[in-house]
Amino acid sequence: MSRDIYEELLRYTPLDSLQSSLLVHVSKLLVFGESVTRHRITIYTPLITTSKKEEKQQVLCICAQKSELTIVRRSSSFLWNRLLQTGNALQDTQYHGYEYVFPIVDNGGKIIGGISFLVERNECDILQEYTLADTMHRLMLTTIEEHIKEYEPISYLDGVIIFDQSGTILYGNEGALHLADIIGMDRRLIGTSIFGSSLKVSAIQQVLHDRSPFISEEVYHHMVLRQQLIPIPMGRNESRCILVLHDCTRESKQQQELLVKNSIIKEIHHRVKNNLQTVAGLLRMEARRSNLPEVKVALQEGISRIESMALVHDLVSHYDEDYISIRSIYDELCRLLRQSMVQRDQEVEFRYTGIEHIVSSHQASYISLIINELITNSLEHGLQGQDGSIMLTVEDDEKRVGLILQDSGVGFPNEFDMSKSKRLGMQIINNLVTHELDGIIEIEKGVPGGVVKIYIKKD
Repeated sequence: MSRDIYEELLRYTPLDSLQSSLLVHVSKLLVFGESVTRHRITIYTPLITTSKKEEKQQVLCICAQKSELTIVRRSSSFLWNRLLQTGNALQDTQYHGYEYVFPIVDNGGKIIGGISFLVERNECDILQEYTLADTMHRLMLTTIEEHIKEYEPISYLDGVIIFDQSGTILYGNEGALHLADIIGMDRRLIGTSIFGSSLKVSAIQQVLHDRSPFISEEVYHHMVLRQQLIPIPMGRNESRCILVLHDCTRESKQQQELLVKNSIIKEIHHRVKNNLQTVAGLLRMEARRSNLPEVKVALQEGISRIESMALVHDLVSHYDEDYISIRSIYDELCRLLRQSMVQRDQEVEFRYTGIEHIVSSHQASYISLIINELITNSLEHGLQGQDGSIMLTVEDDEKRVGLILQDSGVGFPNEFDMSKSKRLGMQIINNLVTHELDGIIEIEKGVPGGVVKIYIKKD
């Protein structure tokens, strides 16, 4: 949207690129400014005209509609025309409230537009509303680009206090009055000192000195308040500061509850992993005791599948979120299968290419089993004990994720049919992809090197 505004300004106004960029920069704080002041804010600039008569009739305006910036053409008011002519801040009584207008001046001292603050209330403290508008006007003109992202629109319940460099409070809204007792402030607010409150004096002094925004969370009588300090230069030796107070007690409690919940989930995953590893250990003992080769092979396959499931629970237990990257699964499975299936004199290279795709732990369990079976099949039937390579490529489009596993082995014969295969590994892959992941399988047959392509729907 900023690009659209910039192009409209260049096309329909006499502003050059730098002047247009300045208006775009100022407009980025328009929504935030309206949320703080509760005024209707309009940024305006003259249109390209061919006569003095037209110049007084139309201006190009940047305003907010439903928190989105828009450009409209409007008739220029007497107040706006007067501002553009004189360059002086003005105010006027409207039939539905008050209007304050301030100039926007470029680096060369030329007036290129104005900012209008419309107070749509007949009963209000004119001086207080002017202080609020004047302060916000200065902030919109002086804020640097890197700080703009920190200024999120505030709610009606948030407290707003404006004080000067000496700490004298110049403005306080209803939200600030409700929070005054909690932070130990004089309920009269206006004219009292911000340093007489329970707020951190050192932080306030640092903000006024450095003129850099500061955000902190403090606990007052079991209430958690987020305190946002926004310094505003008013002149060479003068500054003001906006203090936004937001009650985030509920958000803080929810965050704590979420942390506790995540800790419990991670502990459950850790215990499940331990139990699965215990089962794998028991099967490994049975495999060592058996003298039948077919029993040893069957038990080893079972151990490999159990370890692939345990792997997912182990990975989730170390993540802050209940999501895992496919690459993490692949790398860990390669490490485990290298230890259990790759012969000492065999050289196998495992590679991963493609995107770093993240999946939920639910999908990860199935994907882990599928990748385990594919790698096992490549080592056992594809490479057949010979040197070679195995590679997993992960692709992504809007609806599906593609897992392409290929090896440098003998490949699949022409007559191979996945759905009719009697190998348990192939049956596991087919069932999981088709029924659990709602995906499809494609196999390249009759060519050197085994290639299996699996496409599954995203979570």
